[in-house]
This record gives sequence, structure tokens and C-alpha cells, in this order.
Amino acid sequence: MKVESAHIRNFRMLKEMDIDFEDTLSLIIGKNNTGKTSFLIILQRFLSENKPEFVFEDFSLGVQQKMLELEKKSLKAEEYREIALSLKLVISYKQTDNLGAASKLLLDLDSSKTHLVVLFEYVLTYEKYLKLVKDYAEYRGKGIERDFQYYVSNNIRKYFDIRIKALEYENESNFKIITNEIVQSIISMETIGAKRDVDNEQGKSKSLSVLAGKYYAANVSSDAEFPELQKQLSETDQSLSGIYQGIFSSIVDEIAQMSYNPKEAELSVLSTLSEKKIFQDNTTVKYKHQDTLLPEDYNGLGYLNLFAIIFDIRIKLNRLAKKNNAEESPTPLNLLFIEEPEAHTHPQMQYIFINNIKKILKTYCEELGKDFSLQTIISTHSSHMVSQCEFKDIKYFYREAVASVKSRSLKSLYSKMVNAKDDEKKKEQERAYRFVKQYVTLNRAELFFADKAVLIEGDTERILFSAMMKKVDDEKADLVKKLKDSETEEADKGEILKTEPLLSQNISVIEVGAYSHIFAILLGFLGIKTLIVTDLDYAKINSKGRVAECEYSEATTTSNASIKFFTGKTNLSDIITLSRKPIILKYNEGIFAWEMSNEGNLRLAFQKETNGYQARSFEDAFICDNLQFIIDNKDNFAGLKNRDKLKSLGNDYYHMAHECINSKTAFALDILLYGGSKNEKWNIPLYIKEGLEWLIQ
Repeated sequence: MKVESAHIRNFRMLKEMDIDFEDTLSLIIGKNNTGKTSFLIILQRFLSENKPEFVFEDFSLGVQQKMLELEKKSLKAEEYREIALSLKLVISYKQTDNLGAASKLLLDLDSSKTHLVVLFEYVLTYEKYLKLVKDYAEYRGKGIERDFQYYVSNNIRKYFDIRIKALEYENESNFKIITNEIVQSIISMETIGAKRDVDNEQGKSKSLSVLAGKYYAANVSSDAEFPELQKQLSETDQSLSGIYQGIFSSIVDEIAQMSYNPKEAELSVLSTLSEKKIFQDNTTVKYKHQDTLLPEDYNGLGYLNLFAIIFDIRIKLNRLAKKNNAEESPTPLNLLFIEEPEAHTHPQMQYIFINNIKKILKTYCEELGKDFSLQTIISTHSSHMVSQCEFKDIKYFYREAVASVKSRSLKSLYSKMVNAKDDEKKKEQERAYRFVKQYVTLNRAELFFADKAVLIEGDTERILFSAMMKKVDDEKADLVKKLKDSETEEADKGEILKTEPLLSQNISVIEVGAYSHIFAILLGFLGIKTLIVTDLDYAKINSKGRVAECEYSEATTTSNASIKFFTGKTNLSDIITLSRKPIILKYNEGIFAWEMSNEGNLRLAFQKETNGYQARSFEDAFICDNLQFIIDNKDNFAGLKNRDKLKSLGNDYYHMAHECINSKTAFALDILLYGGSKNEKWNIPLYIKEGLEWLIQ
């Protein structure tokens, strides 16, 4: 029996959130403020043994507004639509599963069905709506000048009820009301939060020692479970009692002297050691360094955090296994949520953790017995963990709008990328999928946590890109200063005043060669603003019918597959015509394709005509815009050859790039080395500059 999916409605930014669970491990990722913690909180509240409590601010903004409008309405029962936030869990099971407790969720005995559905609601019923409006009118009638929002916020628990339903799968109009006790007999949840009480302040850290005590208490049901320990404690008790009698003899005698009946005032101070108290109050954890035992506070926070998680996992799993009763079986469904395990840990330790966590959990579960079933959910901001995690386990949280978060499972990316009916085409799509999967997870997992992305071709762009973003930022800063100093109305100063510098934004820059089109569906899947910087790579069809590089005067097409893919054009003149305006595209999820739209979030940038010249690559575009700078520094540029041709070739930038650049990488480094302290001596090629100015907004 497994939780197959969760569906959240109207909770904070989780207005309509659907997320599927994996059988063993689900890894929740996404940048900050994408609802990962909110997801944990709503699970905790509804699956708790205690009655969940919510506040006005827990409702999504749209529902808050609907709630406030109730004051002005007088609705009949048939007009009223219940206001609620909710969590719905879809549970799958096999006919061979033990459905003892879960049978209380069954609405029929159809053996072909394999799903159960539980709906949790925090709801304002029609009856409570009438009472709310009536009570508020009486409240205002007392002369209290407080608005409706204030009243609702402070009295929300009086009017909202917890309602739990068992629904028929795919026929939710058929349901029955169930109790929280029934839910608790079926589902249990434990959490290891992000705020773990670990520190390495010398002399104060006892977190691991405390956890050792908790671990003992959680794992040992009886003091007699370890007879060797019990025997030693008994012997120690006797010895300590004799010593105590000596230590306290004088005060015992004094007490006896103060009593009119000394025999009734005889006291004995005895040792009463117990295993649990020993572990809870008198256990110190140390770690071995070479041949020396050092206190736990000598360890780094990363190790302390990791040790704490392992201890905590053991404690939580034992609690889950014994939640009903130590003598009974655990609940059929058990969830463990680990929040941000990467805290304080370096990348290598993060790799080790995610690579081993499944094995560790499997071992623990086997120790707890064959009836113990566990699903683990881990939330993380770590690209290092993502890089080592199975692609299918990843759940991507992203903002669809300002106040709305969605979830996508990366395993669904396969069906989006591999959908051809033709066998050869399907094989090509599968190769592309495997490439994207491997490249992103192993090399560029930070893309999942980025607000924006830039796809570039290679080393030259990579070396110079940060400097180019800095130049755009500096120009923007100068413009902002001029606008602020001007008498122009604030409203007329444009969006430029509202934007953060590029280098302050969360932008992932990824080298993909000329293969940006292979990432097209992934970029649509992620939904982040993306700039693709590529080369026009104009070419001709040679005598053998092959695409070959050539001068612009001979060119009829392009060898760049990405340009062909995103523009849908192969004829060079058509592509050149398109480039005269920004090439902006919007993803159409219905057909898994990018379409031209000024409202889109992807821009394709390649060389455009500048100073009467149409560049083919970054190098000849840069030379066109910066020839004098290169000539001034030609003797210093290690990446150049045939330096005299820089003048003799005139404005033939195509041949300059081919005949004068010895090493593209060295050429890029030369630009940085001799470009001035603020790289003020050279200009950004126009197509890149325009792309960055679009990206910054």
C-alpha cells in the first residue's frame, strides 16, 4: 500500500498543487519560495494526531478575498459555495495487501478497484457562514470599529471545521465521513526538520549525546532487554549506596538528633540507576581522530548534522513502527519527511548522503519487520544531491504565477520528449532524452534552482559571459543614476528602475554547444526565462549536397540545428529577416513545441548585421565591433597569429577570424586581460547585448 499522489487546494501558494509520490523516495526540488515547506506543513497538520489549526493567512489569496466578500452577501443554501483549503491523498493498493484498517475507507467491495481516496478539509460550511455573518453584525452593533478581516482572522477557529471524507476513486460524489482516529490507524508521518539542534560551540554542544538517549528510549522497550547492562548497574548501585552512606552520614545523624524519635528519622541515601536515565542524562558521544577521542563539539557542523540525521531517522522509524502499540503491527502507510539534509555539509558529503540514503532506509525497514512499509520524501536546495538522484524520483516545484506554485515530476519528461511513432525518429528522441537527463543531472543540476538561464555554445562565451553581464549591469547603473537625477516622473522611468543587476540575479549559464534545441522541451518543462546565445553558422550546399561553411556572399542556409529548430526556417534570407526583430518564443504544452510570441519567455540570439557586416560566429562579430581594440593590443594577444593581416584585410572580418585567431580560448582570455579594469576598452557584440538587456528585465 502506497500514497500515490497528493492534491492540495487553496493552501498559501499551493492554490492547485498536484504531486505524485514514488514508492520509495521522492526528492522535492525548486528554488526558494516555491512551496516546499508549505507542502510539508499541510501534510503535518492534517496527518497529526491532534486537531489541525490554521490561520487566515494560510488560505490562498483568492480564497481570502472570497472570504472577505461574504460580509456583503446574503446567500441562499443553493447559492453558497463552501470555502475550504484541502489535502487529498490517493492511495494505491494490491489485492494481496492486508486491508484490515484500510477497509474502513472502502466504499464498495469491487475487487477490481485498487485505489482509496482520503480528503481532508478545513471548511466553512453554509451553517457556519450564516453564523459568521450574524455574529459579525452583532459585533459591530456593539460599537466596535473593526473590519471584517480583523474579525475573521481572530475568530477563524469558531467557524471553520475539520472534515475528513473517504471518497470513491474516480467517482468522488460517493463518499462517507470518517474520523481522524481511522486516518491515524492507516497513515503515520514523522518529520526531520531543517532546523536541527546541532552546534559545535565548545563546551555547550550535547546534541548527539541527547540524541543517543532518545535513540535508546525509542529502541529499547524494557530495562531487562540487556541483562549484562542490568547486572552491571545492580552491582554499581550497591557500591554507590555504600559510598553515599559515608558521604551523607553526618547530615543523617543531624536529622536524627533533631527528631524526638530517632528511629523514625533514620534516612538512607541509595543509588537508583536505570538504563534509560543513564543514556538520557549521563551519555557523552565522542568521535575518534587518529588515536584520540575528541568531544562532539570538536567536529564540524556538517558531520554533526549528518550524525544527527542518522540518529533521528532511527528514532523516527521506531516511533512509526510502534505508533499503534508495541505489540501491534505498524500502520499500513508510513511517511518520513526529511527537510534540507544538506545543511552545513560540503558537496562530497551531500553526494554520499543521497547515494546511500535509500540503502540505509531499506536496512532500517527490514530490521523493523516485513510488515513495515515506508515512503520517504526529501526536500533540498542542493544541486549536488540532484546530480546523484534518480531522474524519476525528482519532483520540481515552480512558480506559475506570483502567488501560485505547481509541481512536475521529471519522469513525465520522457513522454514529452519521446513521442514519435516512427521508429528511427523515436530512437533519435530517446538518445536526446538520455543526453539531457545525463547532462543536466550530472553537470548542470543548478538549472533546477535558477530563476533564469542562459545557454551558450562553448569556452569563448563562457570565459567572457560574466564580464559581459557586468558591462550591462554597469550601463544600467549609469542609466538608473541619470533617471533618478532627472525630473522625469517615477512612473515614466520604465522597468529599468525595478530590475536587479544580472550578476545579482539567480541565473544559470550552461554550455551546450550547438545543441540548445535538444533542451527545448526541458526548458518548456521548467518554465524559466531563458536566453539562447548561438552562432548563425551560415553555409551553402556544396556539389556533394552537403552543408558546408562559406563566406556570407555564397551562403544560402545555416548549419545550426538550433536556429532551424526554433525558427522553423532553413533558408538564410528568411532567418536574416527574422533576426531584425527579437526572436521570442512561448512554449505550447499542448504540442510540446515553441512558437513565436512576444509574450514568451525564451529568446534566441544570434549574429545580426552590424556596421554593414553580417557575422557568422562570435569571433568575427567581436572583431567587427572591436577591431581597433584588437589592433592596439595585437602584440600582446597570445591568441592571435598573422597579426599584420588585421590591417591588410580591411573590413573582411570573416577571414580575420579564420586567419588571425590562433586559439579561441586564449583570444577570450586576452580580451579580459587587456580590456581594462572594468573591461571598458571593448564592446559587447550587439546580438548578445540585446539579449542580456532582455534577460535583465
